[in-house]
Amino acid sequence: MNMVRWFQRSTDRPASPEDGSAQRASERAWRRLTIGLSLGLALVIWSALAWQPIVAPDLQLGRPSPRDIQADRTVTYESEWRTEQERARAESSADTVVYSRDMSIPIQQRTELKNLLQTITQIRDDPTLTKAQERERLTSLPNSTLIISPELASAIAGQTDESWALISTLSLELYDRALSENRYMLNDQKIAELRSFSLPYWASLQVEADEQAELIALFSGSFLKTNQFIDEEATQRRKQEVREAVRPVTVRILEGESIVRQGDVVTPDVLEKLEALGALRTKTNWMALGGKALLALLIAGIFGAYVAVAQHEALKETRPLLLVFSLMALTVIAARLVIPFGIQWTYAFPLALIALLLAALFNVGLSLMSAGILSVIIASLSDKQLATALILFLGSIAGAFLIGRGERSLLFFISGVTIFFVTASAQFAFYLIGGVSPALDQAMAILATSGVNGALSAILALGLYNLTGQIAGIVTPLRLMELAHPAQPLLRRLIREAPGTYYHSVAVGNLAESAAEAIGADALLLRVASYYHDIGKTIRPFFFTDNQSDRENVHDELDPLTSAQIIADHVREGRKMAIAAGLPSQIVDFISTHHGTSVIKYFYQRALQQHDTVNIEDYRYPGPRPRTREQGIMMLADTVEATVRSKFQAGSVISNREGNNGDARSREQGKTIEELVTAIIDERVRSGQLDECPLTLSDLARIRQAFITTLQGIYHPRVDYTPKTVASSDWQS
Repeated sequence: MNMVRWFQRSTDRPASPEDGSAQRASERAWRRLTIGLSLGLALVIWSALAWQPIVAPDLQLGRPSPRDIQADRTVTYESEWRTEQERARAESSADTVVYSRDMSIPIQQRTELKNLLQTITQIRDDPTLTKAQERERLTSLPNSTLIISPELASAIAGQTDESWALISTLSLELYDRALSENRYMLNDQKIAELRSFSLPYWASLQVEADEQAELIALFSGSFLKTNQFIDEEATQRRKQEVREAVRPVTVRILEGESIVRQGDVVTPDVLEKLEALGALRTKTNWMALGGKALLALLIAGIFGAYVAVAQHEALKETRPLLLVFSLMALTVIAARLVIPFGIQWTYAFPLALIALLLAALFNVGLSLMSAGILSVIIASLSDKQLATALILFLGSIAGAFLIGRGERSLLFFISGVTIFFVTASAQFAFYLIGGVSPALDQAMAILATSGVNGALSAILALGLYNLTGQIAGIVTPLRLMELAHPAQPLLRRLIREAPGTYYHSVAVGNLAESAAEAIGADALLLRVASYYHDIGKTIRPFFFTDNQSDRENVHDELDPLTSAQIIADHVREGRKMAIAAGLPSQIVDFISTHHGTSVIKYFYQRALQQHDTVNIEDYRYPGPRPRTREQGIMMLADTVEATVRSKFQAGSVISNREGNNGDARSREQGKTIEELVTAIIDERVRSGQLDECPLTLSDLARIRQAFITTLQGIYHPRVDYTPKTVASSDWQS
């Protein structure tokens, strides 16, 4: 193949400055649109994160609840109210009180007790005093600790010397015992206990007479004095240390847990639980809103950057770009509405729907990135329940890998079953990781929510597949298979009015499909486009040799320019018919580009023979030239099929054997299929008709071989079974 000029396309036909400016302007507009859509998506995400459903706005502290309220999801939070209760309990503990003691007080009090007992003994031992004088002296003793009443003075004076000596001795002993057993630290409470219980009991064990025991308890107890005092400063420090040592109390609210019942008094604990669930109308937290806005910008910005860098080719048109961002925004809104109903509803949320649609319409990379971003958003909406987001993401991945291009409805069913299996398995896995096995009702709930997830994802994806493809301007395989049915109005018209063109179109489809499979292009799109690429010939079918059969060629009576315009008009008319019939834009583009801007050579040559000057532009097809690999294949397949068929019908195609033998007579008769195919492809490359489509030299080599293989299967040489004429002698022999 002579394809040297293939490498010189950029220098042979340099792009005009106007074309470059238009392309740069289009690129800038696309970038601005991507940035705008990313900001719009960020606004939707921020709104979803900031908006919280109000479940119980009418509850008041200390008033009965007007209704039953249950937790709609599992939430873990640090309870300020319970933490404060624990801190108050720890602070009020007796261990937090710090005491100081004065050891001089017990000593001083014992000295006063001893002095009093000695004074009383001296008065009792004074022989000059009568009993009445003795009682009078006792009641007049100046002692602020124990005031001796006349009754007490009589009781003291009435004791014998031995009894009084015993009372004096035991009073001091019991005083010392009271201090010793309390580690020489006395406060008002301990003194009251000693006076009321301990000292009377100890005294009764030492003496038998009640009067003696009462006097002993009175003397020893009266001189007990508080020597333990609260150190306020140290106590406050101790209380603060104890408060700070109390860790925040963590509360876990389980989904379905009763928060408050109708008629129960609303407590601070109830209000705090409802606030943690986002069920109360609280004051606006501007800092939290700012953080959510930053998170939304990060998520949308990363997704927008991914689209701009990695998905530029797939989303270079406005409609697919709008579709992808719209699907993302609608999914975020749907998740925000579903999540408040509970974790089970979240597990049933068909996140895989977006993964299936984007994988089938565009590619797996965009599908997985979108599912990953949405999983992060769902985790943020559901109070950072990463397990839930991971479960949904795993199901989305499984579905995206299996759906392919969505060529068959069965693929959607298989994807749905796989999503169910993966989602259910992931839920069971997280139960086992937690060290528990799900109960029967929990297992049934897992299977039910996973089934709903898989079924909704598959059914909705199948139902929305063609619709979203049409919105994005993408023709889906299911739509292509519908268009390929002969019952389609345009194909029925083509079969009835231009049967030769129809069979030419089928043959072109066979060639194009084999070439597409050879280089990995869209074979189904090419086959269907082949059926429609010449529908414009139905306007004037007999002006084309496909449909003339035994008729005379009407172009023999027309001037070359008129004939060329009629031939070129089948492209324009075909485009109009396709648009009027509602065919996808991709099919319409094949009709416009299958001849490119090539010259209608037969009539151009006739014009040159008849006229001195001829404008070659009057003999060109309207174009444009092919811009995709599939359109380039279509142009080559159409030209190759028509050329080889006409040459074969004229007997100008020779076999490889004849060509290799070098027979001059055979060479004069025609060329081999390989030579014809090679010449046609080489001519298209030299004329620049393939300059705008991304076919490589390697692609062209594989396309050439696919054409040759298919054509040899159609036009292979057959054995001549006509009996030869033999002489009668031969028969007789």
